[in-house]
Amino acid sequence: MIRMVSMTFLALATFNVAAMTEVPLASAADYYKGKTLKLIIRSGPGGGYDYYGRLVNRHLARHIPGNPSSTPVNMPGAGGIVATNYLMNRAKRDGTEIAILNRELAIAQRTKSTGVKYDVRQLIAVGSAASSTSLTVLAGSHPVKTISQLRTYGKTVKMSVTGPGSGSYQRVAMLKFDGFPVEMITGYTSSQERFLAIARGEVQGTVNSYESTATAIREYGLTVIGYLGNAHPELKGVPNLRTALSEKGRQLASLMAAPMAAGRPFFTTPKVPADRVKILRAAFKAALSDPKLLAEAKKAKRSISWTDPLEIESINRDILNATDDVIKTFKNM
Repeated sequence: MIRMVSMTFLALATFNVAAMTEVPLASAADYYKGKTLKLIIRSGPGGGYDYYGRLVNRHLARHIPGNPSSTPVNMPGAGGIVATNYLMNRAKRDGTEIAILNRELAIAQRTKSTGVKYDVRQLIAVGSAASSTSLTVLAGSHPVKTISQLRTYGKTVKMSVTGPGSGSYQRVAMLKFDGFPVEMITGYTSSQERFLAIARGEVQGTVNSYESTATAIREYGLTVIGYLGNAHPELKGVPNLRTALSEKGRQLASLMAAPMAAGRPFFTTPKVPADRVKILRAAFKAALSDPKLLAEAKKAKRSISWTDPLEIESINRDILNATDDVIKTFKNM
């Protein structure tokens, strides 16, 4: 009798332990069934962030167990700070809200940009859809055709940008600090608005990602005078700003080139359970290999390259650990 009771107890204990270890996995796999993902896009309609946000939105849910629905929500403002603040402070912390955020969000935090109410170390990276290259472009009709000509140009060149937390603003500010006669004209909420501003003659140029600018170069006849980040075969003969600037400018260029590897980063909120984070990261990576997504990107002439979320988080930590001297220089632009 004692042996039978012991065996029964052992069997029940074994069953309970197995149940305890399996329930979290089962609940994670079933969690998204019947739910709707909310995908926040840090800019207005049009442009690179909007394109990649909507592209991922169309394909991500298909790779999540339970096949939830997914809806994109544009949330422009302050160069992406509005969307990041939302994800940090107001979004649901249950794995149903993700966002494509500004690749420079760590720089904005480290330099204490106006309006920052987030800590990038608490946001959870899901992955990146593309590495990035930033192009400095001018209207094709403008007399300046090279970065060296811009340095010695006797008149102020107006450049369309979004807000102080954005890459467009920061990279134009870098040129200004290095002695180039440029002026930031803020208030534009998307890449397309900035290109149209050039076409209308409101400004003479802008700084923007390669992916968003390649088509505009052809449509508006823009002249590329410099780049920052990864080189492309199409940029042969165009100088990398990390070598084209003065010594003080190069330090800032190196700081701003770091987020380029993050490219088009997606995050979810703080404190999402680890099993759901694992699902989101796996689904994101699978979506970027999905033939349907790749066919869409190819048709739109957009590059796709997955970046490990742990690499994104490492890059952001490095930026937050930048020396005070470099940051002081950056803030004095």
